[in-house]
Amino acid sequence: MVHIISITQDDDEVRLDRAIRRQFPSFKQGQLEKLLRQGRIRVDSQKVKAGTRVHSGQKIEFAFDVPSYLAEQRSHITEIVAPNISDSVKRKALRQLESWRIDETDEWMALNKPAGIAVQGGSGTKNHINRLLQEGYGAERPKLVHRIDKDTSGILLLAKSQKSARDLTALFKEQAIRKTYLAFCIGNPSNPSKSGKISAPIAKSSQKGIEKMAVDSEQGLTAITLFETLYSNNGISMVCLRPLTGRTHQLRVHMDNHGTPILGDGKYAGRKAHPSDAFARKMHLHAHFLSLPNGHLITAGVPEHMQLAASIIGASTPSNNQFFLSN
Repeated sequence: MVHIISITQDDDEVRLDRAIRRQFPSFKQGQLEKLLRQGRIRVDSQKVKAGTRVHSGQKIEFAFDVPSYLAEQRSHITEIVAPNISDSVKRKALRQLESWRIDETDEWMALNKPAGIAVQGGSGTKNHINRLLQEGYGAERPKLVHRIDKDTSGILLLAKSQKSARDLTALFKEQAIRKTYLAFCIGNPSNPSKSGKISAPIAKSSQKGIEKMAVDSEQGLTAITLFETLYSNNGISMVCLRPLTGRTHQLRVHMDNHGTPILGDGKYAGRKAHPSDAFARKMHLHAHFLSLPNGHLITAGVPEHMQLAASIIGASTPSNNQFFLSN
């Protein structure tokens, strides 16, 4: 039996091993690397390594029945090798997750992720959402189906079962789930009109030693962002953004390339990211609304540092999602 996973836009540029574990968290790193060396896991029928970056539209092919394989591996374990999580650590993790919970059904749970905490671990990153889920829920933890940047706040949707994870992943891929972000930008993107569309392909930066993305008309992947300026004053604009594609750092790259970088985004705007000490030195980008195909709307309250920015320029942050309804 061959099992196939299609890479979605939300997994674009993600390492292969991470993309696999989003679907099958039980896989161990050693197991994946061995299966990849054997050619039993391939990408578009090609042998690849665990660290290979995958792209939207590619297919991960397993030359075996994955659930049966994982069940067999579990049956061979004679001792519990999972970390020994104390009751106090579990309670602390659950309290933290509960404080961020904003919506829930039998199929999914939504968190309002603060800026500054990563969704998944990486080199030197110990404090992340996936760790809290492991500590709080153990093997039955909710599953990640998309991601937002560490420094971006807002809605993070989690699946409560493997079936829900597959269904939600498919909906993200089909763009049936609509995300609307609130941002504060330096300058006014609405020139000449209040709303518009940015269409600029994105690729990894070609500059040596630079770990970021860039607009690249030759090597880049298609990236499209809708924007609507809600208010502008004293060189700062409050803007709603809707990504029609899911490239890494898309909104940050597009707004910087447009000449109106996101307030507080030092990675892309450098020193220009902090025009005044009155504004918090944090990213002013927030996943504010998420609309499901059945019409259910999830809303994440705007963080304090962005409420402050709105107050400084004399604006009121939106409470209803009346944006991009025809798109």
